[in-house]
Amino acid sequence: MVVIVVVLITIRINFHKAMQSNLNKLFFIYVAKNEEWKKLQEEDWDYVSSMVKFFHWWTKRNFGLNFSIDADILPVITGRLFDRMTLAYLLRDHQGRGKSVYHFYLSFFKPFWTDCNVSGYATNNFGMIQWKRPEHIESKEQISKFFADYNCARVSHILLHEILRLKGKSKKEYFEQVHDLWDEHEHKNLPFIYYNEKYSKVTHNDFYRFVTIDISKL
Repeated sequence: MVVIVVVLITIRINFHKAMQSNLNKLFFIYVAKNEEWKKLQEEDWDYVSSMVKFFHWWTKRNFGLNFSIDADILPVITGRLFDRMTLAYLLRDHQGRGKSVYHFYLSFFKPFWTDCNVSGYATNNFGMIQWKRPEHIESKEQISKFFADYNCARVSHILLHEILRLKGKSKKEYFEQVHDLWDEHEHKNLPFIYYNEKYSKVTHNDFYRFVTIDISKL
């Protein structure tokens, strides 16, 4: 039997006090290797925290869901035998934190298997994406654009699965139709929706900070 030891260290940063039940709580968790988390906190956390606040606004405005929002940085130390994290560890962390809370993991790795086409995974009260970073750190605007184009758009995809499920939609609606819509964005030139830092819609040619799929097409 192979034993893999994983030590999980949590750094909590709160954005809203929990005023509601756990069923209305959305908890974003940024997963980083232990030896990198301080550096990534300096480089990524400003965008992550602003994105978390944006999705609090986005879910409330478009779907009437007023989640209470938390966000964590989760440094991980793997055992000596393997240095690769897996989806199973995130699911275990989710269960340990409380399965009634919707946990959304922004992770440095992608799931080994998924039926979601965005290097992510979604199930009841659980979501994850692989958080991509640019190979070369350039200007803050270019980094923000990279995070918006790649990560923020995919967060909206995974979030939409759970939001529509919570709204009582059928699996065909909250799963298959979301994937069909994503395929239109990726392969049929359907424009994404772009927002600036004030949450106003802008065009792709303007400066934008957040990107989502076009929910009007559902």
